[in-house]
Amino acid sequence: MKVPLNQVFEPKVSIIITYFNLSKYIEACIESILSQTYANFEIIIVNDGSDEENSRVLNNIKNDKIKIVNLKENTGQFNAFLEGLKIASGEFISMVDADDILLPDYLKTLLYVHLNYNASFVSSSSGEINQNGEITSLNYVSNNFKNTSKSVKYKNIGEIFNTEDEFEISILDLKKSPFGLWSWRASTSAMMRKSALNILKYYPDIKYWKTGADKVIFSLLHLIGGSINISAVLWLYRMHDSNNSDTSLTTGNKKYLKESYIKKLIFWNLKLRIDTIKMFLKNRKEFIEIFSKTKYYEMLFNIIFCINKKVCAKIIKTFAHN
Repeated sequence: MKVPLNQVFEPKVSIIITYFNLSKYIEACIESILSQTYANFEIIIVNDGSDEENSRVLNNIKNDKIKIVNLKENTGQFNAFLEGLKIASGEFISMVDADDILLPDYLKTLLYVHLNYNASFVSSSSGEINQNGEITSLNYVSNNFKNTSKSVKYKNIGEIFNTEDEFEISILDLKKSPFGLWSWRASTSAMMRKSALNILKYYPDIKYWKTGADKVIFSLLHLIGGSINISAVLWLYRMHDSNNSDTSLTTGNKKYLKESYIKKLIFWNLKLRIDTIKMFLKNRKEFIEIFSKTKYYEMLFNIIFCINKKVCAKIIKTFAHN
């Protein structure tokens, strides 16, 4: 049966910005979104209990594409995202940090990959800028692409962030990337299927994740539907003193994290696994109805036995030095 073209529509993307006292960067972030080459999107800014001065900046924003949700107190990144998700009307969702910048083809490219491959979410590579907006890196990719050697062609400064027509794709499953192992760039990197995000309502301890919410969200989505990494640089991660990663030094493709943050990562890994097991056991009947019995036990098995040699080595090395 032929479907008339006037009954086929481009999918809508909801961009949820979690905002807490980042007025210094929010205008640049919004401008980069409004400059997208793909036009069917909405912006939902969740003001997560910012102080009066930082909230005032949001009050001056007037645009038909922008909705603002004001929370009375700071509840954290995870809860703020879920509050935005409640009113999101798009079939695809991006969680953007208020201090990051999207490049013009961000939405178009991520959506293109989604519509040609099947995964819960797609994560893109990034460049990096400092707190003054100066470029510190043009391409920071994850380490799971087969072809790491690339031909380099010089571009003028105004062209260096144009999305290339060709880029690499790495399709990840639980064998390539076990549950709980981080294989992507940070929250802004990704576009997620809204249907997959329904799993988040079952997570038992949302309030704990005031930071690091992408760790939980990406891990759960990857568990139920796999993920895709692409080498295209589609956004700019802003490095500054209040980054959640507590990065003390970046040089080339290496990041040297503070000892306190490494310990935080270890605890996050343990908590994520314990909480997810509890979530699966508590909602056993409902999850079996949703996923099937075979898939349910397969996922539970992957959560329980998701030991990774590299992660174990890092844990042993960290505590051995104390």
